Amino acid sequence: MSKWRISSMYLGGKKVYQVYRIKDMRVVDHSGNREYAGGLLRDETEAMELAAKLNREEASNV
Repeated sequence: MSKWRISSMYLGGKKVYQVYRIKDMRVVDHSGNREYAGGLLRDETEAMELAAKLNREEASNV
């Protein structure tokens, strides 16, 4: 799996963010090959902090 990262999109005219990682790095990135953490976030900083936290947790479990 890849590291956690964020994506953004416009929903109802407002920008929202999702924290995700790619499940299988050998396959094309598409919605079925992504694992999401939590729901939609309205704050980019909050999304970035969540991705960083998840990556730190994974690094400490290795």
